Amino acid sequence: MELFQCIESRRSFRSFIPKPVDKGTLTKVLEAANRSPSYMNTQPWEVFVVTGAKRNNLAKSLLEEALSETTPQPDLPFPKEWPDQIERRSKEHRLRRFEALGIDPSDEEKVRQSYLRNFEFYDAPCVLFLGMERSLTPWSIFDLGLFTTSILLAAQAEGLGCCTQAMPMRYPDLIRNELGIPPTIALILAICMGYPDLNAEINQYRSTRKELSEFVKWFGPNGENP
Repeated sequence: MELFQCIESRRSFRSFIPKPVDKGTLTKVLEAANRSPSYMNTQPWEVFVVTGAKRNNLAKSLLEEALSETTPQPDLPFPKEWPDQIERRSKEHRLRRFEALGIDPSDEEKVRQSYLRNFEFYDAPCVLFLGMERSLTPWSIFDLGLFTTSILLAAQAEGLGCCTQAMPMRYPDLIRNELGIPPTIALILAICMGYPDLNAEINQYRSTRKELSEFVKWFGPNGENP
């Protein structure tokens, strides 16, 4: 798939067909992502790929943890508030996604069930956990973001669908224990991955985007004020 087509067609998929992703395809995606830029070529990323029975057991454990309402202890703290315009976009996105699913936002049980799907990885056959050494700085989190984008685009080029997930990262100790990850590794993000069900209603949803005029300022000969 051509690069611009990959970028423009990429979306978050939350429904998948029951087809496993073979190791060769995953290796191809990760080898491409490994060319991502990083500060001083530090390449801080650590990747934990989970499939098969291990993936199923982990999903079961995470769901049980979420249902038990254990206090979350994320390695990367979740934001507690946003500037007004960002909060507005977030709320609009949430409401539009519920509308796509036919969920009334006032129906607490349906909203809860939608939330719990995070811990089942939306039935994707593969999940990647991305982490880095705890001693690293926010520069390395930025590098991890670059690496994440490369994974998403390489997966898209291979006909795969992905969804970046924060919710499973509410329980990083459980994930570390299940996978034998050392405590020195901070777990930052999950990416569920598989072959998307293109007929699923939720996969028809596309999030909106800002206009360039809202976030780009031009300077110099091509600018508004040369």
